[in-house]
Amino acid sequence: MRLKITLTLLIILLGLLTYIFYIDPWSSRLPLEGEDDNALASLAVDIDYLRIYDNTKNRALTLEKSENDWMLTEPFLWQANTFAVERILTQLQFLDTKVTFAVDRIDQTGSSLAEYGLAPPSLTLEFGSSGSRYSIGIGKATDLGNHLYLLSFDKTKIHVVDRSLLDSLSIDIESLRSPRIFRSNIFEVNSWNLQLQDNLRTRVTKNENIWTIETPINTRADSIEVNTLLGKLLELKSLRVLQPTPADLRLFGLQQPSLRIAIESDQSREALEIGNPISPTDPLIRYGKLENRNTVFEIELDYVPELEKAQTNLRDRRIFEIDTAYATSVSFERDGSESFSLQKLETDEWEILIPDEEQGFMREKGSNEAVKDALDWLNKIKAIASPISSGFVHDAPTAADLETYGLEVPEYSIRIASGRLKDRTEESKPPKVETLLFGDLHSEDRTLRYVKLAESDFVYLVSNDILEMIPDVLFQYHSRRLYEIPGDATINKLSITRLSNEETLLYTSIEDSNLPVELVDSLTPLEVKSYLFDQYTSTVSIAGKRQSWAYLMSVTFQWASADTGHSKSVELYVSELTGGPLLLGGSIDRNSVFEFRQPFIDAFSSVVFDRVKRSVPQEPFDSDLPLPSEGEEHASPDAEQQ
Repeated sequence: MRLKITLTLLIILLGLLTYIFYIDPWSSRLPLEGEDDNALASLAVDIDYLRIYDNTKNRALTLEKSENDWMLTEPFLWQANTFAVERILTQLQFLDTKVTFAVDRIDQTGSSLAEYGLAPPSLTLEFGSSGSRYSIGIGKATDLGNHLYLLSFDKTKIHVVDRSLLDSLSIDIESLRSPRIFRSNIFEVNSWNLQLQDNLRTRVTKNENIWTIETPINTRADSIEVNTLLGKLLELKSLRVLQPTPADLRLFGLQQPSLRIAIESDQSREALEIGNPISPTDPLIRYGKLENRNTVFEIELDYVPELEKAQTNLRDRRIFEIDTAYATSVSFERDGSESFSLQKLETDEWEILIPDEEQGFMREKGSNEAVKDALDWLNKIKAIASPISSGFVHDAPTAADLETYGLEVPEYSIRIASGRLKDRTEESKPPKVETLLFGDLHSEDRTLRYVKLAESDFVYLVSNDILEMIPDVLFQYHSRRLYEIPGDATINKLSITRLSNEETLLYTSIEDSNLPVELVDSLTPLEVKSYLFDQYTSTVSIAGKRQSWAYLMSVTFQWASADTGHSKSVELYVSELTGGPLLLGGSIDRNSVFEFRQPFIDAFSSVVFDRVKRSVPQEPFDSDLPLPSEGEEHASPDAEQQ
């Protein structure tokens, strides 16, 4: 019984002590109203200055807002980590006060500021805006609860606030500074340059989103390459600060840096200087500093060779400045005289102009498809990097150099007028003219050829394979429509004969009502894929073997004009079917050999293939293997067994 009474009295005593020491001092707290629930109230609004002083370590960190950016100004100048600063500002703006009591009240309880860790405070936070400054002290943590004591700026009140404020203010300097070196965003940059230790400079500028190399020569830049490298530079990060105020920059190779990167925008100019590798065993980690600042830091830069070759890597490899897709005329010249020209009409159709001594020019209908293909290939001509050359041969060649390259008196040239420049949207008036001169093949690599524009000095090496894709003879630009017949013309008669034995495989007319529909559709009108020769020949080369024509197709077209009926008969010679996408044709009256399009091949094959006796091929068709001779093709199985 006595034990129970003793325990009861002990519990009551502990309760009274708790009330006296922990509750009573806060019971006389000041009345708080609305915004005063925040220990800093309106003082925490629009803060542009923060100084955190650690009394125990005698260390200060100062942050100042410049326009829209926070800068670390003490112990060295550096861009601040925006997220870390915003976390501190948020803590101050939403600093919830649990209890507030007057400083003079604690004297009555026999306590002092030192007991709350506020004389002196472990941390002193100075803050303000627009030149005003306020200082608060951060004391020790409370014995109960996750809170700490805060001394108001006027030293008259003690606030009990959340401990998370101390966590935000105790951040180390490496976490408080931004690892980024350059503050600019890629869309803000309008010029940048690289300078190597040997004073070799590369300067790139932007005008209307078009990048241009200004030094060492003035030429077009490859916007994709420029933006890619610029993006990598803007993402450079400092690993850690080594020396805020070094005594001798020569120790780091920064007195005369090996590389200097300067980036400019409308708002700022920033320059990074790169020094020696920190260790011979790890050349990727180097010393670095910003221009006009002495703070030395570590930086990882693993693409120094790429920067050293920037003046080559960043050049636009495209030869033409004009966009050939908007060409209005194309002229082909050989030995200094015009061979023929292509001219775009207002109807967007192309016509061929052929020089004629009597008439000046003869006009023929051209092929839109052939011209478009040629212009597409011309647009793709680029300087080719190879083991023997970067592709940029010479930027200021002499007459002797041009003669060496076969460009002093080129045998062949293409002159193009275009209404638009590459990567531009505005129209060029009048159209800009550029002339591509074809030089010799490279002596060490016959797949490369020297070229240059007559209007500029630069000499390039380009792929000769692409140049060979550009037709340079007149007949290849003729209209792909083999016969000009009215649109309402129909086929009246159609026959197909196998020439080897004069066997008639198909003979039908409109009266029979069994004309092969797909074949008729491919013939009205008949448009060939391309012209191979401008003279009819009785044999053609297929898969490396000369072959006679296998079939003769006769077609009669008829149409009505006013009250008069018209008809036209044509004969087309057709090569042997291969089972692949190649089928050649010839026309005596058009004096040409050509390649059929796939719709005709499919339709003709479906009509003819089942009507000809042939052996089943042992292997799938290979265009590189010669076709069997006619005797081999029609050999009987018994003969093969023998």
